[in-house]
Amino acid sequence: MEIFEVDSKQYADIFSKPYHFFNAAAFNAINAYKCEQVFYLIFKDSKTRLGIIFGLRDNKLVSPFSAPFGGFESASDDIRLQQIDAALEALITWATSKKIQGMRIVSPSFFYNENFLNKIYNCLYRAGFESNNIELNYQFPTQKFTENYQNEIWYNARKNLKRAFQAELTFEKLANENAKEAYDVIAQNRKERGFPLRMTWEQVQETMTVMTADFFLVKKDETPIGAAVVFHVAHQMVQVIYWGDLPQYSEYKTMNFLSFHLFQYYKQQGIKIIDIGPSTEDSVPNYGLCEFKESIGCDISIKTEFYKKLQ
Repeated sequence: MEIFEVDSKQYADIFSKPYHFFNAAAFNAINAYKCEQVFYLIFKDSKTRLGIIFGLRDNKLVSPFSAPFGGFESASDDIRLQQIDAALEALITWATSKKIQGMRIVSPSFFYNENFLNKIYNCLYRAGFESNNIELNYQFPTQKFTENYQNEIWYNARKNLKRAFQAELTFEKLANENAKEAYDVIAQNRKERGFPLRMTWEQVQETMTVMTADFFLVKKDETPIGAAVVFHVAHQMVQVIYWGDLPQYSEYKTMNFLSFHLFQYYKQQGIKIIDIGPSTEDSVPNYGLCEFKESIGCDISIKTEFYKKLQ
């Protein structure tokens, strides 16, 4: 197996339909300024087998360098374990020759591409990559949103949703020209709760040039009190990038109302999975977030960070 460095256009031609959009060359190209250098790597024997995009930071290769996850991309569904093994051997040799200090790879949760990712995890482990963190990820399969949904969620979630309905809140999907209204609610939420907001509005707009995004508002008497920013990240899958409410209106149980209508909306749109994202950081859980996501019916998966020291 040979490894080749290509440019973003060549990579995009080879992997024109990545299984998740954070692996797209276009997405990584617009974020290239966030690292020292971007490497678009392909692995070939008789034909191209795999690809991966790395950013270089502090003499370490990281995938992703500006996304929730990245990892390997396969050129076909019938990729074999021995081909992945050979690609990893070529990668380690290549990185060592460049005197790279280490490699960090975070793939998505298994539901994005279960068979392929199980193979990748096994091969990474055998190639000497260690699992640094195991994050708990939460996702909602829209098939669970049925006429019995309210009876199947936790009692406190059911009670909170009833209170939200009684408050006569409204749910609205915004046109793109009004999308900043949703972002501004998120920014206010983060500021009041003392949490960082990692993407500026300009960066959200930049991402929208290569990825479809949806913006939602919850209002009380025409006052925005909750919002969500959602990216279309894979076939029939979306990811909630940001959501939140304004603390001074917490009595209305805005997040229960917002999640209910997001589930309903995407079920109607034919989306299969709504990825709500992790509720752990460096494997440490935010108990309140974990319980909230479980209470509204989310399933749980894991997202593992692998690291291999080279020097």
